[in-house]
Amino acid sequence: MAVPSPRIAERLAADFGAAAPRMLSTMERLKVAAQVDPERIHAAILIAARGNQTMFQDAVEHAQQDWRDLLDRTGLADDEWRRLVDAEFGAELPS
Repeated sequence: MAVPSPRIAERLAADFGAAAPRMLSTMERLKVAAQVDPERIHAAILIAARGNQTMFQDAVEHAQQDWRDLLDRTGLADDEWRRLVDAEFGAELPS
């Protein structure tokens, strides 16, 4: 389980409005494999969802069942994933 990054939370709010807090909670409860960056999975879910709540739920289920396939389906399976996430969600601010 991991808290979505600020840029993921911002995109959730932009894409889903009033439903975003519930969806954020869903993402927080999602079990993410130790070998993958949670933001990568969260980004893949939002890319797959395309602003649609039903597709969001499908992407969450896909992440639980086969997160590697979800990454492949959304173009985040290779080593370029950080650059693609930056392009899609804006550059991450340094800590």
